[in-house]
Amino acid sequence: MSEEDEVQVSYFVICDLVITEEHTRKQSLIGIYSALTTSQLPLHANMAVAFSLRLQSATPRRLRVRLLDPDGGTVLETPDLPFEWQTVLHSLERSAFATIQIGLNLRMVPITKAGVHVAGLLCDDRLIASYPLQVFLQQPISG
Repeated sequence: MSEEDEVQVSYFVICDLVITEEHTRKQSLIGIYSALTTSQLPLHANMAVAFSLRLQSATPRRLRVRLLDPDGGTVLETPDLPFEWQTVLHSLERSAFATIQIGLNLRMVPITKAGVHVAGLLCDDRLIASYPLQVFLQQPISG
């Protein structure tokens, strides 16, 4: 089995809000989008990132999320995301794979430029998924 087979991304999206049920860990994703329209820049956006991974080995992984601006500058980078590896181990004992679902509700993300921003999901410092976010600057209507 290759390393690419060991970690598979089921989904990776930007949305308005992620709600995770406490007992089932089931995610509800509210308002999935790929574009923001604003009348002024800079702005501080509230957004969420949600993803699900399928793991086929018990190898501990480091996961991070990064948002880059249109020029490739880093807007946001999370520290390593916490999750319970013991749960992964228990799942792998019962099945050929384990699933991890993580939702991050991000507040006050600084957006300073119009254009295509790219959210990236990194596993052990390797990009495994990306999601484009187009930021449009709405021109004032002259009358």
